[in-house]
Parts: sequence; structure tokens; C-alpha cells
Amino acid sequence: MLIKFLRHGSFISFSLLIAANSQAETLDECLLNAVQSASAATTVGELRTLCEQKLANVQTEPVAAATEQAAAVASNAPGVVEKRLALERYSHDNPFVLTPHRPNYLLPVVYTTHPDSSPFADTDAKLQHTEVQFQLSLKVLVLENLLGNNGHLSFAYTDHSFWQAYNSNMSAPFRESDHEPELLFTLENDWQFLGLRNSADQFILNHQSNGRGGDLSRSWNRIMFNSIWEKDNLVFSLKPWYRVPEDKKSSPTDPSGDDNPDIEKYLGNFELLTMYQVEHGQTLSLLLRNNLRSDNKGAAEFSYSFPIGHTKLKGYLKYFNGYGESLIDYNHRTQSFGAGFLISDWL
Repeated sequence: MLIKFLRHGSFISFSLLIAANSQAETLDECLLNAVQSASAATTVGELRTLCEQKLANVQTEPVAAATEQAAAVASNAPGVVEKRLALERYSHDNPFVLTPHRPNYLLPVVYTTHPDSSPFADTDAKLQHTEVQFQLSLKVLVLENLLGNNGHLSFAYTDHSFWQAYNSNMSAPFRESDHEPELLFTLENDWQFLGLRNSADQFILNHQSNGRGGDLSRSWNRIMFNSIWEKDNLVFSLKPWYRVPEDKKSSPTDPSGDDNPDIEKYLGNFELLTMYQVEHGQTLSLLLRNNLRSDNKGAAEFSYSFPIGHTKLKGYLKYFNGYGESLIDYNHRTQSFGAGFLISDWL
């Protein structure tokens, strides 16, 4: 219900909640419950008035009517994406809150079946199959309501790192760290099609780079469109993109030319993400990429998260098979299995 109030500032819906709450036996208890659900636009005086009216009429108010009203409100409950967007706007006003963008996780154990040692051919040491992997992804709301009460501009940054932490023969180096800043313009809506709700559409300027030079440099720029759909606890998004062309290198050592002209052949030109929130705080997700060519290449990533006791951390299992798990390996097929901890999920 909190999201409903944050999103619409619905004073009427709040009134229905007060009427349906038969547990507020005193004014103090009623006010305490009301504050937890009211929108920022609702004043203390309005809360007090509603509680006083409720307490005065609670013995004579028809319980059946209150139950019917509560059911009507519940039937219009927001989906998981709508909740996520509302919470992001809510955290915007709190300077002590950082908003997650993509999943934030730490995988102390990731096993790769065929690690690619070719980028490190100038060293005598070999890459180990087991390493540490983590991702840090944050978002900041820059401007909101650019189109009436819609249209929000955000900046996001994601770091995805691969650490040979157990490889003492190579002095435990970071094998790869990919950096991905993005500028996102989000339009929210509630368009319905075949029982699905198009919760949001995004226009994205995306840069991805591994921050290296010379032969190990990898980077590309993309213009993306992300369409997000949901039904109950099921969410999927389709994200096609257009790669911004770069000049060809005049020589292999030219620092200004395209470092990876064939990257689309391996990473494709779209991404499909499907997520499902299972009961008891569990989440399943499947990410797919494909180049849609006769020489077919792509990737699939499956993940499963689950609660750990009463902590905010969740257990996290991740499987990847295909191309582009890291930029340094964009043209090398990788299969990896990881286990660890999830700090924040997609939803």
C-alpha cells in the first residue's frame, strides 16, 4: 500500500485503509499505523481527523463494507516493477540512501570450465579455474517529472569485476573489471496488452569499457531502448540496441580506432531479461542475448536468489554460458558456475 500512496498520493485510498483497520483501538495506535502508510502529502491534521472519525464509528461501521473496500484496493495493487520505481523516487529525497541499479553481489567462488589465458600470454602463469566475482551497480535520479508528472532522468554506473584471488602464482590479480556508465530517460505508464502491463520504457545512452589500453582495450557505445512488462510477480524486459560506429584503426597500435569491431557478432544486438518472484523471498531470473545470424552466437545467464535467515543478505547462485560475460572474453565462449551472496536484486 505504501507504494500506492507514494505513487498517487491517494487520500481516498488511505481513508479506506483506516476504515478497514479494526486493530487501532486507541488514537495513538491508529496514528502510528496511519503514519506508516500515508503519503508525504497527507498532513498530521488529516490523519488525526480520520482516526477520530474511525474510533467514533468503529462499533457501528459495517465490517462487510470495510472488507469489500479493502479488497477493492488490494485488487488494484501495483506490480513489482511499479513498486521498485516508486521506492527509487522515495529514496531520491534521502541523502543517506544509495539506489541499486542492477543486482549487487559477491560470489566468493566462481568456477570457469575453460578460462581464456590468451590475453595473458606474455606471462608464464596460468589462469585458475576458480576466482572471485562481484558486481557493484548504483543509480542516481538526476531530474524528475520532465514531461508533466512523468519522464525521469537518471545516471547509473555498474562495475563488474573478475578477481583471481586464489592465484598466488600471478600475485592474485584482477583479471578484468568492466565499467558501464549509463544515462537513462524513463517513462512510466500502465498500458495493457494481452493481460500484461507495460510498466515503463527507457531510452539509454550506454558506454562499456574495461579501462585498459593497447591490445587489452575493449569498449563500445550503444543507444538502447528498454521496454519493461509485468504481470503479478512475473517481469520481463526487451532491450534492443544500436552500436554507435567507430573509426577503423589505421594500424594495430592506433589508440583511437575501434578496439573490437566484431563485438556485435558475439554479443548480439538485443537482450531479453525475465524475472519471477517466487514466494518466501526467492527470485529466479534468466538473461538471454543473441546475434540472430546464421553463424549463431549469444549467451544465457540463469540466477537464483533466496533469503538467508533474518538478514538482509540473500544467497545467490549464478550460471553463465556463452559470450560476453566479461569484455576481455567477448569473443571466447565461457561457462561458469558461481555461489555467494546477493546484496540487492533486480526487483
